[in-house]
Amino acid sequence: MRNEEREHLRADLRVRFPRIRSNLLPALHYIHNQHGYLPGWCLEVVGWHLGIPASEVYGSATSYSDFRIDEPTTPVFRICTGLSCKMNGALELFDAAKQQQISGDESIKESRFSVEETACGFLCPMAPAIQVDDRWY
Repeated sequence: MRNEEREHLRADLRVRFPRIRSNLLPALHYIHNQHGYLPGWCLEVVGWHLGIPASEVYGSATSYSDFRIDEPTTPVFRICTGLSCKMNGALELFDAAKQQQISGDESIKESRFSVEETACGFLCPMAPAIQVDDRWY
């Protein structure tokens, strides 16, 4: 199945993203939107397609807080910890969410969720900003 997925992604990248270096971030955003994270095999295919070394692709994927390289447990709670959010209680929300995640009942698998922080959600007037899956609150 993985080879079929690789070939499908290669064909998709050829259509959507011309083979120029500046398409790295748009391609990574596209893949992240498709999978909810950046699987390692996808990073390899993007590097191959754009002619960029795997180390640079991985560096870009791990440098931006919008990307995750590990498959998340859903739902995903992403809490902005930028200055405005921090001043309005984001760190307390983040700590409470992490504590709830840790103390969750192990016997109830459906109660599991991921908690992440992001440096900025770009919603400063609404601070503190929290993203649940793909929707900001």
